[in-house]
Amino acid sequence: MRNFVYKSEIECPVSALFDWHLRERAFERLTPPWLDVHVKGMPKPLELGLKIDMSVRKFGVPLDCRFAVTELETDKKFVDEQLKGPFAYWRHEHKFEALDGDRSLMHDDIRFTLPLGFVSDRLMGPFMERDLQRLFQYRHEVLKRDLSNFMRNRMRPRQKCSVLSPQSKLFEPLASYLATQGHAVHAHPLGSEQIQGDDTTTLINLCDQASDMRTTESLISDYLTGNSRLKVYIEVHDAYAGDNSNENFNRRCERLLEASVRCIYVRTGAILSAGFGVLRNNRDWRSETQPWIAVDDLVSAIEFCMLDETISGQIHMTANQKKPPTNEFKTLFDMQYPFRYPTLKAARAHVLE
Repeated sequence: MRNFVYKSEIECPVSALFDWHLRERAFERLTPPWLDVHVKGMPKPLELGLKIDMSVRKFGVPLDCRFAVTELETDKKFVDEQLKGPFAYWRHEHKFEALDGDRSLMHDDIRFTLPLGFVSDRLMGPFMERDLQRLFQYRHEVLKRDLSNFMRNRMRPRQKCSVLSPQSKLFEPLASYLATQGHAVHAHPLGSEQIQGDDTTTLINLCDQASDMRTTESLISDYLTGNSRLKVYIEVHDAYAGDNSNENFNRRCERLLEASVRCIYVRTGAILSAGFGVLRNNRDWRSETQPWIAVDDLVSAIEFCMLDETISGQIHMTANQKKPPTNEFKTLFDMQYPFRYPTLKAARAHVLE
């Protein structure tokens, strides 16, 4: 049996750190974009006895796995164990320790046995530990920065968000980030009849190059028919993929503006993620001249705009261009957004190394 341990100090009270892990999509939020993992079923908050089924593809081979939460002690620890999967034995203990009122220690303790006993342990054990080191370095980096955001925004009301076009590659990183920040997140395919009559406060439309803006205008009209609580509408467009539909944004949002809904048009640069975008098939992409933004900065900046009631209009979301493409746009620099990854080297390291 092997034992792997990873520890980090997190700048937040232990209760906030523990509660973060209880929220829906916490596992998805901590899954690195370079891993080919699919969680089956609807997202569920963590609780004792929870079973998580997932498919994992390694070296092109699909594996079905099941894990169960076998122990849970509020603000102190929880344990998940493998019921089905590639390991002969797997037990992961997540331990939480208060260092003082504003600092906590996150402690991951994993005990595992590889199949085929001594032979596989000698051959694969060191590789597995290197994989775990990379995995937990990524997870703890996400925790530190996400909880820093949560503590900064903790006095702002949590929102009820509907996200359109859940087939978008941006959906999962956005939904898992917002959910673990304490917002309620619901996915709605375009044309969904369920979209009317809900209590959404923020509507986020993940557009793509093939988006039909006439459908968007019709959707806005339908949404307003059954919802008087809507306060913010956000359209997200990937300009790097050729989506430049900002010209008619105000006309598309005319009814929303009349209803005093704050409307925001997001234009991104190349989105840096190992799971999709320019790095998916070209890990050597390093263009400093093309606009770019790390995927974690993008989802964080969307929340930043959502929560700040002074922000509206057209936003150019890139980490390397202080000058907007036209006078209609504002930049994240104009809004003093606190970048997680302000350099291309740091952004690439987070998602690739």
